[in-house]
Amino acid sequence: MLLNDKKARIELRVTQSEKKKIAKLAESCGLSQSEYVRQRTLGYAPRTVLPDVFFHFYQMLCRLCDEVADKVSPDTERKLIETVDEIQQQLLLPEKSTAKQICKEVTTWQQQASGPSRYG
Repeated sequence: MLLNDKKARIELRVTQSEKKKIAKLAESCGLSQSEYVRQRTLGYAPRTVLPDVFFHFYQMLCRLCDEVADKVSPDTERKLIETVDEIQQQLLLPEKSTAKQICKEVTTWQQQASGPSRYG
């Protein structure tokens, strides 16, 4: 999606401490506050930005897999590829929640200090 495709606007009011927390979390993920809130709202759990040394290690591991591809058994090659894929999935890609998981998460949030909403 191009940035100029985003024409709809949602405004959100938060406390100063909530804003600071959102800012800190967004920064730790390398995202703007808007993008962080957008991803969380759409069910993604952005991951914190990993140190450069991790990416260097990950690239070395990927190169190693390429180098040994013709020198190891198919089973060993499969296990190497699975390991690299698991590292990518667990540490690099944002986690996606289902609508049911999001609803459960929302219902466990603490009630606002101003009291219950008009819906309950």
